[in-house]
Amino acid sequence: MFVILLKLVTGFIGGILYIKFFPVSIPIGISDMIVIFVLEPSGFVLGMTFFFISFIANAEIIKMIIEWTAGGYKNIKALKEINAFLGTVLILLLMGCFFTLAVLSPWEALALFCFSAIYGIISLDFKKFNFTGD
Repeated sequence: MFVILLKLVTGFIGGILYIKFFPVSIPIGISDMIVIFVLEPSGFVLGMTFFFISFIANAEIIKMIIEWTAGGYKNIKALKEINAFLGTVLILLLMGCFFTLAVLSPWEALALFCFSAIYGIISLDFKKFNFTGD
């Protein structure tokens, strides 16, 4: 449980630092963005580093939530376990983190959420979820 909370805090703090260091203001054109990245490479590199850290941590949490949910659907008895409660709390905490990031910068939070969700879904091992019973 401590590792899960550590990933959640790492993803949230990494997201805040990504929003702080990434030098983009909306609205901006593609040529303006390239000029900013060339003139301020340190902000871009730091922003992308924190983006990478944050989206990997959040993707691991999303993957874990999906695995717990699929395990609960496969085995109804598993819903009575502690994972069902922890999964619900984890979903609410993760949503709260993304909503807080969206208040700071909605477009950057949306990009972080999309990358995290897509990577979390494609990193699943579907062979673990044998729903057919074979």
